[in-house]
Amino acid sequence: MKRLLICLLFLSASSAMAVDGVIEINQLCVQFGCFDGDSGGFPVTITNSGSYRLTSNLDVSSLPTPENVSAINISSNLVTVDLNGFSIIGPTVCTGPNNAPVDSCTPTGGGIGVNASSSARNVEIKNGYIRGMGGAGVTCTGGCRVSHIVAIENGVLGISNSNEDAILINNIARRNGGDGFFVAGQVDNNISSQNLGRGIFANPGSRLTNNNIQQNGGNGVRCFTCSLSNNIILSNDGFGVDYGGRSVAGGNLIDGNDLGEINGTAPFEIAPNRCGFAACP
Repeated sequence: MKRLLICLLFLSASSAMAVDGVIEINQLCVQFGCFDGDSGGFPVTITNSGSYRLTSNLDVSSLPTPENVSAINISSNLVTVDLNGFSIIGPTVCTGPNNAPVDSCTPTGGGIGVNASSSARNVEIKNGYIRGMGGAGVTCTGGCRVSHIVAIENGVLGISNSNEDAILINNIARRNGGDGFFVAGQVDNNISSQNLGRGIFANPGSRLTNNNIQQNGGNGVRCFTCSLSNNIILSNDGFGVDYGGRSVAGGNLIDGNDLGEINGTAPFEIAPNRCGFAACP
């Protein structure tokens, strides 16, 4: 009877294809492997193109050294991962006062909520929560579209999407143990707040528009040869914006940052920028 029950559970967990053709991922199927190419256990390994959807939370926090365990690894092109409103949960907790940057996060390690390798192109990650991973909420080096992800209290950083083809829209990085965002590409309508490091580290070629960056422990934005327009950058512990290279800026509100509003090479202004009640120098 016990053997029959185990077989039934295995068959149930292996039948991961939903009626709409989307492949399902959940905590139960992780035990056995959720689909072809996934051998069971964390991380769930996606090696084939397709559309994948969470149907439960994924919790790595009870595993040995969970701070070093990733939840989902992607190594294939043309993959969509829809968290479907569910959470990826790790063991890390970040502490500190409310309405201020966190003081520290523990335990920290290499665990990542969703990790897309440099060989994975045309990847989309969307619609859910990633909390308490030892490393980062999301990392993508091949250039992903990341939208409507909330990355909270991850040990090293919130969201890293460092390819010039990256697109980040409507995400939140809050109370992470390093930078909120480490980015390139198009970065629109995101919120970065109360992270221990910088709000947004923008690599060359980044285009930051309509982001809200407040109360981070380092500079609000590190903008090196990037475009910065219509962002709100307030009350960070470092400079509001630390410019470098040949950056352009316009329509930004920068105010109340502890070390000053602007540092580094002045950008080329495509529209007036406001530092408090006055034009930025």
